[in-house]
Amino acid sequence: MVSPGNETHQELLLKIHDLTLRLEEAQETLDAIHAATVDAVVVYHDGKHRVYTLEGVDTIYRRLFETLNEGVLVATADRTILYANRRFADLVGVELSRITGASVERFVPLAQMADFTAFLERAEEMPHRDDLSLIRADGGLVPVLVSINPAPLERSETGCAIIVTDLTELRQVQEALRRANEELEERIEARTADLLCANAALETEIAERMRVEEALRNEDRQKDEFLAILSHELRNPLTPLRNATQIMKKPGLDETRLAWCRDVIDRQVEHLVRLVDDLLDISRISRGKIELKKEIVELRAIIDSAIESSQPFIEAAGHELKVSFPDEPLPLNADPVRLTQVFANLLNNAAKYMKAGGKIYLSARRQEATAIVSVRDTGIGIPAEALISIFDLFTQVDRSTNHGQGGLGIGLALVRSLVHLHGGQVEVYSAGPDQGSDFVVYLPLATECLNDVTQPKTSASMLQSPRRILVVDDNHDVADSLGILLQFLGAEVQVVYDGASALETIEAFKPDLMILDLGMPGMDGYEVARQIRQKPGFQDVMLIALTGWGQKKDRARTRMEGFDYHLVKPVDIEALKTLLRL
Repeated sequence: MVSPGNETHQELLLKIHDLTLRLEEAQETLDAIHAATVDAVVVYHDGKHRVYTLEGVDTIYRRLFETLNEGVLVATADRTILYANRRFADLVGVELSRITGASVERFVPLAQMADFTAFLERAEEMPHRDDLSLIRADGGLVPVLVSINPAPLERSETGCAIIVTDLTELRQVQEALRRANEELEERIEARTADLLCANAALETEIAERMRVEEALRNEDRQKDEFLAILSHELRNPLTPLRNATQIMKKPGLDETRLAWCRDVIDRQVEHLVRLVDDLLDISRISRGKIELKKEIVELRAIIDSAIESSQPFIEAAGHELKVSFPDEPLPLNADPVRLTQVFANLLNNAAKYMKAGGKIYLSARRQEATAIVSVRDTGIGIPAEALISIFDLFTQVDRSTNHGQGGLGIGLALVRSLVHLHGGQVEVYSAGPDQGSDFVVYLPLATECLNDVTQPKTSASMLQSPRRILVVDDNHDVADSLGILLQFLGAEVQVVYDGASALETIEAFKPDLMILDLGMPGMDGYEVARQIRQKPGFQDVMLIALTGWGQKKDRARTRMEGFDYHLVKPVDIEALKTLLRL
């Protein structure tokens, strides 16, 4: 028989066991709910545990949520998370068990909290979606598209369902697309710039080609005009030459008529020589082959030489030349022959383009370290449009007007080139047609030699007076005419026509000077010179080369072969007289 005390004790034991089971069951339930393996949530709030079940959600829907590629949240009105799928846990990098019961705001960056709050308020009335960022456990941000829909909970409580779509890959694609678009725009801009540059270069090239083509057309036109002028200029002296030679063939010609014929021939040959010399000079200058033989010389000596050369032409035209020169010396470091050519050319031009009885004013002055020479005339003048090209090759002014004088259009081009070679410049001024013209030459002075100005030097050999001259040329007309001319000048002359005869003749004739043609057949002039220099007693014979070749290399060779001087055909008689002192 059991006593009442024992019954009470037994009942207490049973109650304790029952409570223990219930507590264990409750604990397992809570653990399951927290592990999201049941369709209910226990939330501890105000010291109490509140259990929420998800209306209309069963195991099938829960499994469906777990298969989605979007994160899913269910939250209460106070933003407490009741449910989260594993995709959301992966997005934020937090264990699923630590998400349930947490606040949604835990995963929202502080900088976007205000926007998120406004976002939730709008979603309470109607579904809403917007871009947002979630903060990961490692502090990184995940760009997402958030969709919020109102969702009813137990006991008429309203929460919300949140769908989160990861935009990382989309943002990466968008960023890549943005960079690709920027790169494309940069490439388009660069390509556009390249095309603009290429177009500008093409336009420049087209303009340059058009300019070159126009220049070529002008040059071609000038060439044709030059050839026509050259033909005319060459025929001008050839006609009186032929006429004079025909007249001289007439029997019984009196001395007056013979003298007239000789004067005509001399003038026209001199004209031909000037034409050929100008052509050769401009060719050498254009090819950079001209060589200046500079020395310290007084400008007045050069001007005097130019006046002496041009005076017959000026007087023949009936012009008056007035010269003004300072008392102080104007020394130049210059080639006197070339500068004489410059001023003679300017004087000849002034005389050529003036009606008879005109006036030429030549003046010189010093301005600091520069000598300024002006050649002014009262002639036909120069039109304004021609002033720019007056110094260009083959340029002539007022060709349509017959002034009785021709020209190749190279004289002023030669003047400019020679002046530039001396470090100077030349300018032209004219008030227009029939207003005359003024050519002004600027030349640097040799200021260091103001007190040591000398005239062109004369070698000792030039001061000699050779009287016995041997002329050697295979061209009989050249040899004979030169021999006769030298005889007229008072020299004793013998003429031979080949090198062997020259070597035989010198033994008996013993010349003081020999004028040798270089291009003779058989034994040329070089060989003759070499053998003469080797003969005893003939080392001091003056040897003058007479040839049609006058380039620098030709002159260098004659010096090397033992010649004393080098003259170019046709020989300048005055230069020859000066050289021989006859």
